[in-house]
Amino acid sequence: MLMREALTSCRHQPRTIGRVAVVACTDCGAVEWWNQAGRPIDAAEGMAAVFGQFDLIGRYAAIGTPAPKVLVYEAPGRRHRAGLDLLTEGLWLEVHPDLWATKDADGHLLLAPTDPVLAANLA
Repeated sequence: MLMREALTSCRHQPRTIGRVAVVACTDCGAVEWWNQAGRPIDAAEGMAAVFGQFDLIGRYAAIGTPAPKVLVYEAPGRRHRAGLDLLTEGLWLEVHPDLWATKDADGHLLLAPTDPVLAANLA
């Protein structure tokens, strides 16, 4: 995190969602995950903690996205929607080298996995 901040004018303020603190910067594209002790965690662990309860509701062929297919997820309830506030509608953030995320105007999580194996695991 320090290296990115030194190269940009961004001031990253982590937001706490459940037990995870997240930086999702729309200015520089940084996505970082932290546990309760303030230690960095793997993106897969962070995504699972914040969005693991979401339900897959559809798959769409993608145009103008980082991957050929987009997976659409819905929060199981109001409490789980807080994670969507980390994302900007229509702006794809790279949460992992093989996974991009954004949200749509209807409050759905959109994931664009670029790796076919990851796409199969998320579906």
